[in-house]
Amino acid sequence: MKDYIICIPSYKRAQVCNDKTLTTLEKNNIPASKIYVYVANQEEYKLYKEKLDSKLYHQLIVGKKGLVQQREYIMKHWPSGKWIVFMDDDLAKIDLSLSPQHKKTDLNHFIKNAFEITLKEGASIWGVYPVYNPFFRKTKEEMTTCLNYIVGAFYGIINRPEMKSLDLTITKSNGQKEDVERTLKYFLADGKVIRFNKIGFETKYYGKEGGLGRFEDRLKPMKEASEKLEKKYGKYGSIKTRGNGMTEFVLRKIKGPEREEVKREGEKSRRTRKQSFKKKNQTRKKR
Repeated sequence: MKDYIICIPSYKRAQVCNDKTLTTLEKNNIPASKIYVYVANQEEYKLYKEKLDSKLYHQLIVGKKGLVQQREYIMKHWPSGKWIVFMDDDLAKIDLSLSPQHKKTDLNHFIKNAFEITLKEGASIWGVYPVYNPFFRKTKEEMTTCLNYIVGAFYGIINRPEMKSLDLTITKSNGQKEDVERTLKYFLADGKVIRFNKIGFETKYYGKEGGLGRFEDRLKPMKEASEKLEKKYGKYGSIKTRGNGMTEFVLRKIKGPEREEVKREGEKSRRTRKQSFKKKNQTRKKR
């Protein structure tokens, strides 16, 4: 059985990272040897080195500034096929108690099982329910494979850094809705995404500093990102504006025959790109 690593991108939240996600992982008996914290620059590295409890993680690494850029750096840092879990730096709790399949196990078992199921299903990304509220989770299916939002705060991938079709483009500039674009990219590539709907976590999505910034400052970029997503992926979802002013691009739960059609289109697109790449290489060699 393969093993996994946990990568935590963090920016200007050293104490939060230490007191929330790293402490949560320790409480769940996840070995520190699996945990890597990625920061933006040398200045941040020094600060995190001072603030983080060295017993709670394996390595502190300087990557890139920007959430999308940092995730890209992490994926390129590890080989193809590596099992990578991404976690935000402010996870206060991970709840398995509503899952008949996992409530008597632990977080380590759940993560390994999630990757095994993802492999078996022919997918390469898994996630959990995007809100903690048990009232919502308890009525949901244990697992779904349709087009379902994979929240960026806690998810796992089977790494494929060589697949350029998975690179984020629309949301790279401001980082808003990057998890929505990622969900779409993986769904179009594999025809499915795996979500464990009974598993929940506690976090504060919109903090006062660090991370992606304050909620109020993100409203306009959220709207811009949602509009761009609708323009390119309109047949897979639609825009919804919440009462608090937050704009979402809400995904359609595509399944069945429609999902198979998406998968065929993805395979056709990959073949076309491979053929194009092959022709370019042959042209270069002739020169």
